[in-house]
Amino acid sequence: MSSTSDLEDGSNVSTPEAIFAQYSKKLVDLAQRNLSARLRGRIDGDDIAQSVFRTFFRRSELGEFQIDASADLWKLLVKITLIKVHNQARRHQAEKRSLEREQTPAEDRNTEFFVSREPDPTDAATLVDQLEQLLTGLPESHREIFGMVVQGYSRTEAAEKLKVSRMTVHRVLDLLRTKLERLQAE
Repeated sequence: MSSTSDLEDGSNVSTPEAIFAQYSKKLVDLAQRNLSARLRGRIDGDDIAQSVFRTFFRRSELGEFQIDASADLWKLLVKITLIKVHNQARRHQAEKRSLEREQTPAEDRNTEFFVSREPDPTDAATLVDQLEQLLTGLPESHREIFGMVVQGYSRTEAAEKLKVSRMTVHRVLDLLRTKLERLQAE
């Protein structure tokens, strides 16, 4: 990119901040207009615009662009934006991420049942039994780690409160996961 370019307002581009200020809203709007309604549920124009600027500034530093006027800069940013939108659409239509595979709550008849249902006494008793089986024979420190995580503490917070390393918390949770998988297989 040349050291300065003329912007639409007649000023010169001399910093990434000036380019961002001049074009960011326009790029967001352009991206939004070109994203399908379903794709906008996963990604928005801001995400695309940020990616465009990352690409543009990285490649500019490598000297890949020669821009002499704001019209050239705008055309380049539009082209990068449209390519990014196209690539995101392709990415989100891939088999694993396909938008067609998504189900809205209205399409999933079981969602309401699971979201609104309170556990009955039988479910609660089953859970208590499973937890007792899981925790049987474990050292007290393992039980404490499990209790902290169940209460909502992060692994880091649990490690700090119990004065153990974060790796100890990870190791204990991995052991518990393995034991739970074994119990479920029986």
